Amino acid sequence: MIAAIAAGTLIAIQSAIIGAWGQSLHPFTAAVWVHLGGLVFGVVGVLVAPRLGFELTAVRQAPWGLLAGVAGMLLVTGIAVAVGGLGLASTLAVVTGVQLIVGFALEVTGVVGRSVALDPVRVGGALLIVAGVYVVASRGPVAG
Repeated sequence: MIAAIAAGTLIAIQSAIIGAWGQSLHPFTAAVWVHLGGLVFGVVGVLVAPRLGFELTAVRQAPWGLLAGVAGMLLVTGIAVAVGGLGLASTLAVVTGVQLIVGFALEVTGVVGRSVALDPVRVGGALLIVAGVYVVASRGPVAG
């Protein structure tokens, strides 16, 4: 739970930075620079941490995992564009709602490796979140 809260906080901070940067840079260029910064941070972390390694064998066995990097580039580019039009909170609301719906679809179909059944409580919670997304995003950015 703590890791998920930290990740959510970092996504909001990252999105704010990307949105601001996306106003002065082309959104795709902003995404390239953001990922370059992440790459440098990651490489230094792997080189400094004694128990980490690049684990090339694992990457060779499942090279499709690199597609997550492509998804990350497209995600950051999309956020840079969306924040400019929708505002930060509306963008994050829509992204969160879509993540939830796609996450349920991936779990139910077993695409992520194991199948998780939907139950009425989880569906009800998801509907509340989707309704909240609509309420937040339908108002658009608040003029300042």
